[in-house]
Amino acid sequence: MAAVLAAVSPASAQILPIPPGWQMERAVLVSRHGVRAPLLSNAELDSRSASPWPAWPVPPGFLTPRGEELLRLMGRYYRVLYGGRGLVQSDDCPPRGTVSAWADVDQRTRASAMALLSGMYPRCPTLNVRNQDDPAVPDPLFHPQPTASCPMDGAANRAAVLARIGGNFASLQREYGPQLALMQRTLCPPSLAGGKACGLAGEQPGLESRPDGRIRLTGSVGFASSAAETFAMEDAEGLPVAWGRLAGEAGLRDLLKIHGLEVDLVDKTLPLARQHGSNLLSQIVATLQDGHDFPGQPRIAEPVRFALLVGHSTNLANLSRLLNIGWQIAGFQPNELSPGGALAFELYREERTGQRYVRLAYYAQTMAQMRGRTVLEATEPPGMVAVALRACAAHEREGACPVERFVELARQAIDPACVTVKP
Repeated sequence: MAAVLAAVSPASAQILPIPPGWQMERAVLVSRHGVRAPLLSNAELDSRSASPWPAWPVPPGFLTPRGEELLRLMGRYYRVLYGGRGLVQSDDCPPRGTVSAWADVDQRTRASAMALLSGMYPRCPTLNVRNQDDPAVPDPLFHPQPTASCPMDGAANRAAVLARIGGNFASLQREYGPQLALMQRTLCPPSLAGGKACGLAGEQPGLESRPDGRIRLTGSVGFASSAAETFAMEDAEGLPVAWGRLAGEAGLRDLLKIHGLEVDLVDKTLPLARQHGSNLLSQIVATLQDGHDFPGQPRIAEPVRFALLVGHSTNLANLSRLLNIGWQIAGFQPNELSPGGALAFELYREERTGQRYVRLAYYAQTMAQMRGRTVLEATEPPGMVAVALRACAAHEREGACPVERFVELARQAIDPACVTVKP
């Protein structure tokens, strides 16, 4: 299992200053939505535990009011950060089209994008979040569907995931036995169960193929992963975490290893990442090269300078595998995809030569900042790290990749048969 996870180990460092004579021209950010209610209903969760789960203020899967507040704080910081770098307006509404957002159709993604923009520019009501017109149709940027050229065969994808763990779950259950045992004790303490069969008892882990070719972990490991992420959402929401049964943050981080395993297997197995991430990476490349090439963006004189794509943890996981990148924010597991976290692709131009470069960075509020609803400033920034693009190491300058080399690497990672969005 260590070999399975080695390919996505973090390679990150502190954010570097802009070199003298360089100018930032554009930033494309792919952000996860903010803090949401569990995707499962409380009735489903309660059936698996000895104690009732906390009530949430919104329906399953919706962005919470606190999640919206936290994203406004993050948006405020993006204005401080990118305004200070000369990319966007720091003290006034930006020119039309220079700050733009495209979100997936779910409530949590649309509301997250609106919160980020309103945090950046609270007095600028003309900033709009765009999304696909028909919410009943999956947006191919975030949820591509099978096509004749890219069939996303569920059986083949399931086999690819199984191949990474030796064909069955035996090694995985040994490797993550301590975390699964801790989850069982947390969900179903014997003193509270009263003979009720709950938690992970009696369940075997499995893999389920979905119609869109994605793979879902089921059984004990699948539910343990979902429960661990729900505990993290409780922490960010300011709710009691896991009924107070964990030994502080260390206990939660330990359980989140199970969720990290699921993300690695179902979103970072290469065939799955290429099928589901090629559209998004293709769009990022197109927008970096041409600021007029952004979803929903009218062809006006000014190109987009701050381009925001708001989707899901699956989208960020797909991108990280395609580019073989990783990061670590203090207090989180390596490569944790925390609520509101964003992967940034930043385009610079060296004025003397005209050469353009791309830097990658990851930004996310720490758990302490989410719990405390910390106002983010230049002197109180969120978690932020530079993300190394290993494949560009031989060409790198000032921690940046020449744009031509970045485009080459991205095109090598993209499966052209799976690109259905033509930027």
